[in-house]
Amino acid sequence: MPKRWLSLTAVSTPIRLRSAFRNVPRIDLALSEAFRVLRPGGRFLCLEFSTVDVPGLDRIYDLFSFRLIPPLGRAVTGDADSYQYLVESIRKFPKPNAFAD
Repeated sequence: MPKRWLSLTAVSTPIRLRSAFRNVPRIDLALSEAFRVLRPGGRFLCLEFSTVDVPGLDRIYDLFSFRLIPPLGRAVTGDADSYQYLVESIRKFPKPNAFAD
Protein backbone atom coordinates (compact mmCIF):
# COMPACT_ATOMS: atom_id res chain seq x y z
CA MET A 1 0.00 0.00 0.00
CA PRO A 2 1.52 3.36 -0.97
CA LYS A 3 2.19 5.93 1.70
CA ARG A 4 0.07 9.04 1.67
CA TRP A 5 1.56 12.30 2.86
CA LEU A 6 -0.34 15.28 4.13
CA SER A 7 1.17 18.58 3.09
CA LEU A 8 0.64 21.68 5.23
CA THR A 9 2.13 25.12 5.01
CA ALA A 10 2.49 25.31 8.79
CA VAL A 11 0.61 24.40 11.91
CA SER A 12 -1.07 27.45 13.38
CA THR A 13 -2.73 25.82 16.38
CA PRO A 14 -0.68 24.46 19.26
CA ILE A 15 0.54 20.91 18.83
CA ARG A 16 -0.70 18.83 21.76
CA LEU A 17 0.56 15.36 22.50
CA ARG A 18 -0.73 13.30 25.38
CA SER A 19 1.20 10.26 26.53
CA ALA A 20 2.76 9.81 23.12
CA PHE A 21 6.45 10.50 23.54
CA ARG A 22 7.03 7.53 25.84
CA ASN A 23 6.31 5.32 22.81
CA VAL A 24 8.63 7.12 20.42
CA PRO A 25 12.01 5.42 19.92
CA ARG A 26 13.79 8.64 18.82
CA ILE A 27 12.39 11.50 20.88
CA ASP A 28 14.89 13.95 19.39
CA LEU A 29 13.63 13.27 15.85
CA ALA A 30 9.98 13.51 16.88
CA LEU A 31 10.61 16.85 18.59
CA SER A 32 12.51 18.14 15.56
CA GLU A 33 9.59 17.24 13.32
CA ALA A 34 7.06 18.83 15.67
CA PHE A 35 9.01 22.09 15.74
CA ARG A 36 9.58 21.95 11.98
CA VAL A 37 5.85 22.16 11.28
CA LEU A 38 5.09 24.88 13.83
CA ARG A 39 4.73 28.41 12.60
CA PRO A 40 7.18 30.92 14.09
CA GLY A 41 5.94 31.66 17.57
CA GLY A 42 3.83 28.47 17.64
CA ARG A 43 3.61 26.43 20.83
CA PHE A 44 4.34 22.79 21.48
CA LEU A 45 2.53 21.25 24.46
CA CYS A 46 3.43 17.83 25.82
CA LEU A 47 1.20 16.22 28.46
CA GLU A 48 3.13 13.23 29.69
CA PHE A 49 3.22 11.16 32.86
CA SER A 50 6.20 11.79 35.10
CA THR A 51 7.75 10.72 38.36
CA VAL A 52 7.06 12.32 41.74
CA ASP A 53 9.78 14.58 43.18
CA VAL A 54 8.39 14.87 46.70
CA PRO A 55 10.40 12.84 49.24
CA GLY A 56 8.23 10.14 50.80
CA LEU A 57 5.43 10.60 48.30
CA ASP A 58 7.73 9.21 45.60
CA ARG A 59 7.90 5.86 47.45
CA ILE A 60 4.13 5.75 47.86
CA TYR A 61 3.69 6.53 44.16
CA ASP A 62 6.14 3.77 43.22
CA LEU A 63 4.33 1.27 45.44
CA PHE A 64 0.99 2.28 43.91
CA SER A 65 2.38 2.18 40.38
CA PHE A 66 4.14 -1.17 40.51
CA ARG A 67 1.96 -3.06 42.98
CA LEU A 68 -1.54 -1.82 42.13
CA ILE A 69 -1.71 -0.59 38.52
CA PRO A 70 -0.75 -3.88 36.76
CA PRO A 71 -3.07 -6.05 38.92
CA LEU A 72 -5.86 -3.50 38.48
CA GLY A 73 -5.27 -3.59 34.72
CA ARG A 74 -5.51 -7.39 34.81
CA ALA A 75 -8.75 -7.23 36.80
CA VAL A 76 -10.38 -4.68 34.50
CA THR A 77 -9.02 -5.66 31.07
CA GLY A 78 -7.43 -9.08 31.58
CA ASP A 79 -4.06 -7.61 30.58
CA ALA A 80 -1.46 -6.77 33.24
CA ASP A 81 1.48 -6.58 30.81
CA SER A 82 0.31 -3.37 29.13
CA TYR A 83 -0.07 -1.69 32.49
CA GLN A 84 3.34 -2.95 33.63
CA TYR A 85 4.77 -1.40 30.44
CA LEU A 86 2.99 1.87 31.26
CA VAL A 87 4.57 2.04 34.72
CA GLU A 88 8.05 1.14 33.43
CA SER A 89 7.90 3.55 30.49
CA ILE A 90 7.03 6.42 32.83
CA ARG A 91 10.21 5.70 34.83
CA LYS A 92 12.37 5.62 31.69
CA PHE A 93 11.02 8.89 30.29
CA PRO A 94 13.26 11.96 30.83
CA LYS A 95 12.49 14.18 33.82
CA PRO A 96 10.42 17.29 32.90
CA ASN A 97 13.35 19.74 33.06
CA ALA A 98 15.59 17.47 30.96
CA PHE A 99 12.80 16.99 28.40
CA ALA A 100 12.18 20.74 28.18
CA ASP A 101 15.86 21.40 27.42
